[in-house]
Amino acid sequence: MNNEIIKETGIKWGPFRLRIPFLHMRFLTSEVLQGLVISGATALAGAPVVMALGLSFEQAVACSLIASFLITSGPIIFGEPLAPGWVTPALPLVIAFFISKGFFDGVYREEAFQYMAAMCIEFTAIIILLGVSGFGKVIVEKIPNALKSGIILGAALAAFYQIFFSDFDRYIGSTPIAMITILTICTITTFSEPFKRLASKNKILSIIGSLGLLPGFLIATLVGFLVGEINFDIQSGFILPPVNEVFNLTSPFSIDFPPSSYYLEVLPLVIIGYLLLFGDFVTGTEILKDAQKNRPDEPITIDINRAHNSVGIRNLLGASINPFFPTQGALWTGVHVVIVERWKQGPNIMKSLFDGIGSYYLMGIPLLFFVLPFITFMKPLMILALGVTLVLTGLACSYVAMSLVKRNSEIAISIVTALFVAFGEYKGVAAPWIGIVIGLVLSLLLVDSNIEEEQVG
Repeated sequence: MNNEIIKETGIKWGPFRLRIPFLHMRFLTSEVLQGLVISGATALAGAPVVMALGLSFEQAVACSLIASFLITSGPIIFGEPLAPGWVTPALPLVIAFFISKGFFDGVYREEAFQYMAAMCIEFTAIIILLGVSGFGKVIVEKIPNALKSGIILGAALAAFYQIFFSDFDRYIGSTPIAMITILTICTITTFSEPFKRLASKNKILSIIGSLGLLPGFLIATLVGFLVGEINFDIQSGFILPPVNEVFNLTSPFSIDFPPSSYYLEVLPLVIIGYLLLFGDFVTGTEILKDAQKNRPDEPITIDINRAHNSVGIRNLLGASINPFFPTQGALWTGVHVVIVERWKQGPNIMKSLFDGIGSYYLMGIPLLFFVLPFITFMKPLMILALGVTLVLTGLACSYVAMSLVKRNSEIAISIVTALFVAFGEYKGVAAPWIGIVIGLVLSLLLVDSNIEEEQVG
């Protein structure tokens, strides 16, 4: 490997660094092609959520465009060395909240987007406050593992309940064969140990595994089309997503800011969102630290406070234009791992980590939302994208949650907390704060950190 140190490129502004594509970032064909399909399809997974809150398909595309542009700004405008994404585990809890309020029925209401604005504004304030003060790391480290586990497991239960029970007709009933196909293939390529073992010895399977959700998505689309579950009306040309309409219908500067009671109602969701976000910060930085051993020629600067501020600014802009919690997070773990693994192979494969991230995001996301053939092709597939996103999130959250607890008492607390986080209600409205309170009280009463407790089994 070449030992020459790769100098940091870009234009420094404050604690951030702007990297202009093609000038400070190289075009990498492999990452661009993956981004064109995988990132574009996954970004549109949020469209069914805002459509269920009353926006039209075209307006939902504009929401996805805004969210994707802000996500893209993470590595490009702010210079963050993480492949950014949603705070995905919070999504099923947010959907459950809107369902419990009766807002998830496809009818537009200003109230729904005022609640969404309250989430985004409060989330922004917490991120920036804890990032600037440095208290974020302290707070998360002090939270008992049983409570952390219960919150994450609660997100998993909420996702599974929505897919397989409360919203079964929406997610599976209309396209059962296609949905089962995509769930089966994506679960195998993402989590199956036998598949990973075979992929380590077979180049074709290795390529399939490295493409994330794409193989399952394409196969499920073909199967759904052949059995008549999916029909396309692909149109040619270009469109201009109606960002102005979205601003008028959703921005607090257009529909007024939420009343103070809304902020109190959504506070538990926002706290959960921050805990999950901080977990992503930790995960992303640990992946980079491990990979840095293979690439001493490009020292990567990791700054948690800067990362807090960049995510906070992105959420502030999103809250001002189109509140859409929780689409502005720190990490898309699958993509981050794929890019970092290529970067580890050396400068001949990927000279700079930012070449890979920039190619995947800049070339892969924003441009697609102006291309009518892609948008009309994706229209009947968006529910597949959202469904597989929720299920894979549930599976990932489940094993992460279980890995955090070792003692019998912690496991019991995690399960009880998760049930109340996912299904707790107060006066008919989802109330995840009940789970947080119960989990905290049980952790204080049942877990003694000063003694060893018998392990399960």
